[in-house]
Amino acid sequence: MFNFFASKFIKDYKNIENPYTRLKLISLSSTIAIIINIILVIFKLSVGYASNSSAIVNDGFNNLSDTVVSLMALFGSKLSQKPADKEHPFGHGRSESIISLLVGILIMYVGAKLFINALHHYALEDQTEFNLIAILVLILSIVAKFYIYFLNKRLYNQLDSDLNFGVMVDARNDILATTGIIIGAILESKFNIRVDALMGLILACFVFKPGLDLFKDSIEYLIGQRVDPEIEKKVGDILMDNNFIVGYHNLHIHEYGKGHLDGSVDVEISQNLSLLVAHQLITNIQKEVKDKVGLNLSIHLDPTYTILIDEEIDKQIKQLEKQAKNDYEDF
Repeated sequence: MFNFFASKFIKDYKNIENPYTRLKLISLSSTIAIIINIILVIFKLSVGYASNSSAIVNDGFNNLSDTVVSLMALFGSKLSQKPADKEHPFGHGRSESIISLLVGILIMYVGAKLFINALHHYALEDQTEFNLIAILVLILSIVAKFYIYFLNKRLYNQLDSDLNFGVMVDARNDILATTGIIIGAILESKFNIRVDALMGLILACFVFKPGLDLFKDSIEYLIGQRVDPEIEKKVGDILMDNNFIVGYHNLHIHEYGKGHLDGSVDVEISQNLSLLVAHQLITNIQKEVKDKVGLNLSIHLDPTYTILIDEEIDKQIKQLEKQAKNDYEDF
């Protein structure tokens, strides 16, 4: 179903390497999750209050928080699509992590609130009245959450989006929690074992934990955690595979939203190279890094006393001079 809507509303939807396509897919998945969760909220709150079940009511409010989370994800994906401007030269990509941070706070708040409500329900010793309709609503909820879970899991693996990860984990916890509610209903109706309030407490913990994890991950990202070491290794390999690069240091890479990498490095080259050749050399390296790694790399030259004496090196120098003169007619 998702692919059908993606093909209708997103141009070239299979090109997930395109940042525009990536954000559109996140937006579409958020919209679908919003619609499903609104339907679940209506059914669960109606059935929960009718059957006097704190667990079902809590599950309904959990779906309400899921709806808000999906709305925030939709807003975050829209905001992060904004191009760079004078005040934000590196774009608005990090707004996705800011929204993820707020989502984490909201989920933790809802989890704490549900925990308090379940304790209150237990203290009052309210009796739960389950019926077949209530059980069917919960089963349909599990089916719907399975769809949301697998959809967002696939998108998270493809797009590496914290927003999809948050929705995926939340859906998984909803499946486990709702299954627990059904088990609790059976135990209470068949064996008179009162576990509804306990299930409400467990559900509250299931809600709180992923919110805390998302909050911590978003904080780490916004503070400026180190990028994947594999990216640094790829850049280093490209630099050292070049015959003119003696060494490099001070490699710093920053991520301004998923897929937007900027960095800087100091490279050591022979002082015997002319400015024309050195400039063309750096231009070629920057293009190679951009093509292979997706990194906008600023390079500072450090001259060394290395002497280049090699027939193959001389040939490459002449090729660089020729390329530079073709690219820059002023020379």
